[in-house]
Order: sequence, then structure tokens, then C-alpha cells
Amino acid sequence: MASFKTNPVFYSVLLVIGVVAVGEGWLIFERSQAAAKSQALVEQKQQELASLQATKPFPSDASKAAVEADLRRTQAALATMREELKGRGPTAQQLRSAKVPSEPTDSFFDLASFVEKTRVKAKQAGVQIKPDERFGFASYASAGPDRDLIPQVFRQRQIAEYLLDALFAAHPRELVSLQRERPLTNAQVAAADAGKPMPAAPALAPAGKDADADLFEIDPRISARVPGFVRATAFRLTFLGETESLRVLLNKLAAFELPLVVRSVEVEPAAASSGTGKTSSSSSSSSGADANSLSAIFGGIPAGSSTATTTEPAKPKPLVAKVLSKFTVTVELIDLVSATSTEATPTS
Repeated sequence: MASFKTNPVFYSVLLVIGVVAVGEGWLIFERSQAAAKSQALVEQKQQELASLQATKPFPSDASKAAVEADLRRTQAALATMREELKGRGPTAQQLRSAKVPSEPTDSFFDLASFVEKTRVKAKQAGVQIKPDERFGFASYASAGPDRDLIPQVFRQRQIAEYLLDALFAAHPRELVSLQRERPLTNAQVAAADAGKPMPAAPALAPAGKDADADLFEIDPRISARVPGFVRATAFRLTFLGETESLRVLLNKLAAFELPLVVRSVEVEPAAASSGTGKTSSSSSSSSGADANSLSAIFGGIPAGSSTATTTEPAKPKPLVAKVLSKFTVTVELIDLVSATSTEATPTS
């Protein structure tokens, strides 16, 4: 204590140096502990890296070659599918090379010419049509479509002409109607490809009472369209005829000259759907008991008649009589969405 009193400055400096030395020692110890932990973590990460490198998660050269070959096959199949969905033969070529009208007036005259030519074709084929039949385009009986709708309507007219030509070649008894979907604007097509709600449709041109009857909406459950991948335009043909007419029409569509796919076929008796009564058989004037008798069904001697008074036998009736039916055929024109118009999200 006496020394401290005689040399207070010296001993105070020694005390401070001691405290600093203790603090530095503690700091060195703490840093050494942290360094040891870091070293252990580095060694653990190195072991994990060595383990991952040993498993070789990256594909080998053979695997990469197999993936590339599969990709080339898929791209070739997609290109083939796109080419087939353009149709084949002169019909598809003519459809692709046709000049689209540029003005509503041009489109109006194109539709008017189509209606007149199709009426002549129906008469030549012996197919009955309504006197004011517009073949699905009554909306444009007095004016052409809006400029934004011209490409859509023109394409619908082309497909309608192909369908009607195929139907007339099948020789049905009567064309009841041809219906089409409401044409879409460019904004609506873009929204449909993106899977978004479509903007409101523009009003159709003023037309007669049958304008709304020209349009229909296909049941989404049977439609082939997939937003962003597949577009489709639906048509519905309704006609009266024998089963042979339906068979000829379906065989024509199966030739796939155009990418038309049959989505549904509905059949009902023609007598129940039309009031013409043309489908009733000549035996309908007989009584109920006579109509159900074996002789009435299979031909021969009429029931209740005497063989003595019969001068000549009745002509036998065929087991399967030719009857008219009402057929409703719904088809879709398929078109793949181009890769540049939409981006598909890859699935994992």
C-alpha cells in the first residue's frame, strides 16, 4: 500500500494493463471456440459435397442422348399433328389460299353469293330447304359483319359450305338447319387462349326472326377446346333422311380433308319432329288389330279377308322398312394454338 501511495501512477498503469490482458485472453479464447465450430461446419459441408459428388445426380452422356432423341421424336410428332390439323388435299389448300374479304361490304356479297349457290346445289341434289333459308347466316342478310369479325365469319362460311356440300352428296330428304357458334373478336380469341373471361360480344347486324336460330353453344363437356392449347369452332347440322344419308356424311367427314371432328350424333323419329306426316306408312289407315297382326307386319293375306275373294296375293313387306329420321350432328373444327400466341407452363 505504501508503494502504491509513493508511486500511484505506476501501479495504476500496471492495473489497467492487467485488466486489458485478461480481456484480451478471454477474447482470444472466444474466437478460438468460434473458429473451432466454423472448422467443424466446413468439414461437415465438405463431407456432404463429397457424398453428393459420389451419387452422380447429373445425367450421364447416354441419358442425355436418350432425352435429346425423345425430344426430337416429340417435336416431330407435334409438327406432324399440326400439319394434319391443317387438313389434306385440294380442299384444305383451297381453304387456306382463299382471299379473306377486307371490308364488311365485300363480306356481305361473299355471303350472299354463298347462299344463292347453295340454294342451287340443294335443288340439284333434291334436298328440301326453307324458301328463305340462309344456311346459318341470317344475321348478315342485309349487312356484312363488323370488320373485326370478318376473318371469323369468312372461315365459318368456308366450313359451312364444305359441310353442306358433304350433306347434299348424301342426299337427305330435307335440311332442317345449319347452326354455328357466335364468332369471336380478336380480343375474345386472345382471352380464350389465355383462359380468361371473354369480353362482351358485339351486337350482330340487324336481321330477321331466324337470326338467333342460326347460333348455338356447344356443351363444354363434349368440346375439344383447351384454353391455351386447342381452339375449336362448332357447327350443328340437322336434317331429315334415312340412315344411309348419315352414314355417307360421317364417312365423308372421316376422310379428314378438313380437321373436323364429330362430337355428337342425335337421332329421333322424323314423324315426332315434323308435322308433314310423310313418314307414316300406307298401313296406318288400318285398324289397330289389323296393324299388329302377323299378316300386316310380314305381308301376305290381310287379316279378316277370305282367300276365295282374293284375286292375287299381297306383296310382302320388308322386315326392315326404310323410315326417315331426324339427325342432329355436331362437329368441331380443331386448330392448335401456335406457340407464339401463348406460353404454356411446364409441369413438373
